[in-house]
Amino acid sequence: MSATIPTQEGGTYPRKKIERSLVEVMAAALALAIFVVFATEARAGSSDSQPPEAVLMKYKTVLQAQGNAAGSWHYYEEGWNYIIYDNFGEYDFPEPDTVGAGRRLHVRFDKPERPSAVTINAWPRVKDGYDFEIPAGQRRQLERTLMPVKQGGETVGWDVFFRVNQPERHYYLVVRSGWERVPGTHISYGKNISYGLHVRTR
Repeated sequence: MSATIPTQEGGTYPRKKIERSLVEVMAAALALAIFVVFATEARAGSSDSQPPEAVLMKYKTVLQAQGNAAGSWHYYEEGWNYIIYDNFGEYDFPEPDTVGAGRRLHVRFDKPERPSAVTINAWPRVKDGYDFEIPAGQRRQLERTLMPVKQGGETVGWDVFFRVNQPERHYYLVVRSGWERVPGTHISYGKNISYGLHVRTR
């Protein structure tokens, strides 16, 4: 005989039905909480007062994370604000991470909006600048592919995939990106946002 729970009218509810209903309510509440977290993160990434970092990754491993060195950025905080970053062509390149020739790498931007323009240029060496380093030698533009980063069915960022094919060389990478203004919103945007990254192939 199954257990029951009395009601005010003198009837009863099966205990199993009550327990199942509670589980369903808790599951729905958890799903809603997860959605709110993802939505909040997406909004935060959309409206930041600074451009997103460029996170260089090898599969799931983070190799480097760099803030932008150049570009212009618009963000909303009690009205629209405008920042210009000018590095005069110099980059604070990090120490290189060593990867195999032909390896596919990617740069991640934690911003839900799709970048409107992304280029990846590589130089074999650098020369001294006033404060940091200036790319030198023959420039090569690398082919790249964009793919969205999904969490809970929502786009929370973008990955830019590329390959470093030549063995035993330095890749001084300048990644340049931009985001278009979204009319009717306070979503941050900018252009010519540039980052310096550095890998060496075996």
